[in-house]
Amino acid sequence: MQELIQQLQAKAGLTTEQAAQSIDVIKEYVKGKLPPFIAGTVDNWFASMSDKAGAKKEGIMEQAGDFLDNMKDKAEDWAEDAKEKVSDFFKNDKKDA
Repeated sequence: MQELIQQLQAKAGLTTEQAAQSIDVIKEYVKGKLPPFIAGTVDNWFASMSDKAGAKKEGIMEQAGDFLDNMKDKAEDWAEDAKEKVSDFFKNDKKDA
């Protein structure tokens, strides 16, 4: 997270507080655009960006790639579940007719 804060300070001229607030706004915006069952992943991703003592962190681009891969997997699972439910609905509808 510190790396992102530093980039916001350097590239956008923000103070540390402004950069941290910007990250919070972006996080909430992204969460608001995702289905609720995926929104928790955003919190996890941002939490994983926080500095941990002695832990080597991946670069922001690798973390973003991991996040997007995870989102893709969850979206595919969600789509498959939805497809099965719709299919089951129509199978049950035909039985009732």
